[in-house]
Order: sequence, then C-alpha cells, then structure tokens
Amino acid sequence: TRPRKLPYFARERLVTKTELRFFRSLRKAVQSEWEIFAMVRIADLLRVEKNAKNKRTWINKILAKHIDFVICDRNSLKPLLCIELDDSSHERPDRVERDKFVNEAFESAELPLIRVPVSDEYSPSELRSVIRELI
Repeated sequence: TRPRKLPYFARERLVTKTELRFFRSLRKAVQSEWEIFAMVRIADLLRVEKNAKNKRTWINKILAKHIDFVICDRNSLKPLLCIELDDSSHERPDRVERDKFVNEAFESAELPLIRVPVSDEYSPSELRSVIRELI
C-alpha cells in the first residue's frame, strides 16, 4: 500500500448493522414513492434564520449532528420526513438532552421528525402508514 498523505481512511459502512436492518424495512415501506437518504447532517436539512441572534452558535449546534434517515420527494428531493432510530444509548442523560434539542429544532423548522425504537423487526406496512400520515 502506498503511504497516506492525510490521516483519513474510508468507513466500512455508512450505517450500523441495526440501522441497515431498519433501512431494509423502510425501503419496502416507501417502495418507489419516495427517496431515502441515510446519515444526513442536520445542517444540510435546517437553516438558521438570517437575522437570528447568536447565529453562529445556532449553526454550531447542528453542524456535527446528523439524522439517521430522511424521506424525500422523488422529483425535487425536498425533505419530507426525518427518522431517528433510537437504541438504548438514547436513555443516557447527554443523549436525552441532545434528542430534546433536535426535536425542538425540527419542530421549529416544521419538518416532521419521528423516533423509532430499535427492534428485531419492523413492519413495512406500519412504517408506510406512519409516513403517509405525516407527509
């Protein structure tokens, strides 16, 4: 192998095995009606108001955070619904605080966000029903 110039290497996968299992059910749920994107930065989904007080602080609060899955319109790729897959780590105090902030940010932006508890299996028809209800 040739020596690397910068300290980067490619990730093994974009999502965890747990997220991949959910993604497969989500793909069945959306069929060909919507597009699904994984691991999207919140800063690519939400913008800070132009004249917001402490604008840089608000931007910094979303720069390093991401959403597990985003459902978009097939034609325009407009984000329609965001999905967070919640495992037991979301019970930690730091994650509870993070999740509260993320929930409030998406609510303020009027972009629906749902939280799905990790499970051994997911029902594509139930997922589809929830998605249809919120879009």
